Order: sequence, then structure tokens, then C-alpha cells
Amino acid sequence: MYKKLTVSIVIPAYNEQKLIKDTILGVPKYVDKIIVVDDGSTDKTASIVKELKRKNRKIELIQHKVNKGLGSAIVTGYKKSIRGGYDAAVVVGGDNQMDLKELPTFLEPIVNDEADYVKGNRFLNKSYKIMPFARLLGNIMLSITEKPATGYWKIFDTHDGYTVINKKALEHVDWDSAWKGYAYNVDFLARLNIAKMRVKDVPRRAIYLPGERQSQIKILRYIIMAMPLIIRTFLWRIKEKYLKW
Repeated sequence: MYKKLTVSIVIPAYNEQKLIKDTILGVPKYVDKIIVVDDGSTDKTASIVKELKRKNRKIELIQHKVNKGLGSAIVTGYKKSIRGGYDAAVVVGGDNQMDLKELPTFLEPIVNDEADYVKGNRFLNKSYKIMPFARLLGNIMLSITEKPATGYWKIFDTHDGYTVINKKALEHVDWDSAWKGYAYNVDFLARLNIAKMRVKDVPRRAIYLPGERQSQIKILRYIIMAMPLIIRTFLWRIKEKYLKW
């Protein structure tokens, strides 16, 4: 519990046998539930989590029989958090790329009722300077393009996956119809906008471990894949928010 706030953490993982242990061991003690969603991994990710689970009752492993996509893994974790009645659900990747020592920065806006959804922004503390150039350029392009799609004009670094959502927002979004693959971020944010949820950016540092290729995203392919979704999301949000009576 963090300042009377019950907290779950959702860790989507796909073939993360190298880094999933360090990710889980980095979870602060005040987190009440650790939900690892193994999205059809073909390596030893699940067995590593099971071994950790024997020593830590907070850990729960949910396994998708096949790879369903990053968005789907997060939705699975969200639904588990809803059933558990947690006040806030954190999301971090299973690749140990997000510093959980920074988690209070994400939780404070929830505690103080300043936001319903808090997300990381690596541009607020100049952490973007250590990003590979292609990733930096792609991030800027997507963040600008997705502003009209999401309806949130003041946020940036839209594809940062370090987030916290409160119970109210969790329960007001139809997660069954949410986008289940990569680029889920734009869809999730548009749904939050339609539900009139407050979104806040907080600074967080980027982490790139030496010798580890943590992100499995090919940036050019990602952008090409994301563009049709961005356009579709924009049109859908306008229809749902302004053209329905």
C-alpha cells in the first residue's frame, strides 16, 4: 500500500527470460500485487516467474497460450486488477527498462487526485538525449501525430509504457474492445479521452542496459504499422465524442 492506496503492478512479458527476474525483484515492497502476464513466451520466462512466485506470494502469473499482443497482455492485467479492487494499476515492461524507484512520482498525482492516468515522459528531464537517433525521431513523429488522435494536446512521448491508472479510469473504459497489439497507447489514450479522464505526464529516465537489446520494436516498421491505427483512432474518437447524441 502506498499512502492508503492499494497498488497492483502489471508486467507484460514476451520472451523476457534474461530480464524478467530483475524487473520483478525491483518492484517496491509497498506494491500489493505483482501480476505478470506471460504473452505466449517460448523461452523460460514463465518458469522463472514460477520460481520467484514460490518465494513471494504477491506474484501472480497469468499465461496466454499464444502470443496475443502487448495491448492484450496489459488488458489481461487490468482486468485482474479490477477484479482485485486495487486503487491503482501500474504498468511496466518485463525488460527492466523502467526504474521502479521512480514509481512514487507516478503515484503522487493519483494520491492527490490530480490525474486518472499518469504516464512517463522522457522529454521532461532530457532523458531523450540518450535515445538512439532513429528511436528519438520516431518517438517525436508519433507523439506529434497522435495528439489529434488521442485528444490530449499537452502530453508527449505518447508511446512510453511506464504508466499508472486509477480505479475510476479502469472501470470506465471498455477494455474488451481496446486495441490488443503494439501501438496500443494511442487507442488507450483515445478511450480515456472519450471517458473524460485526466492524463498527466511525469518525468522519467530512459534506461538502456549495456549489451542488452531490451526493446523488441523495429522503429520504422512500428511507424508504418501505427499510422493506419492512428488515423482510424482519430476518426473513431471524433465520432464517439462529438457525433453521437
